[in-house]
Amino acid sequence: MSYDNGTFARNLKIERARRGWNQRDLADAAGIGFNTVARYEMGVHTPGLDNALALARALGTSIDALVGWDPPDRGEGQTLLGVSDDRKTVS
Repeated sequence: MSYDNGTFARNLKIERARRGWNQRDLADAAGIGFNTVARYEMGVHTPGLDNALALARALGTSIDALVGWDPPDRGEGQTLLGVSDDRKTVS
């Protein structure tokens, strides 16, 4: 999987707008600086894992969704790692 900072910036802006928040609202909810959020949305900076997770949690989404990655379809009862939820076996 390749990472496209422009995709992250666009998806961050979309998710924020979907909630009717401005950049300051998101910054406050994520516990990061307002200017930092603005730089992420402009694609000037890329968040580290801690800030990406804080943003995803504040927005009620996942880092995967923000970076534009769709996980592969899973069979019923399987987790992303291929471990069955009911039998704990690896597929």
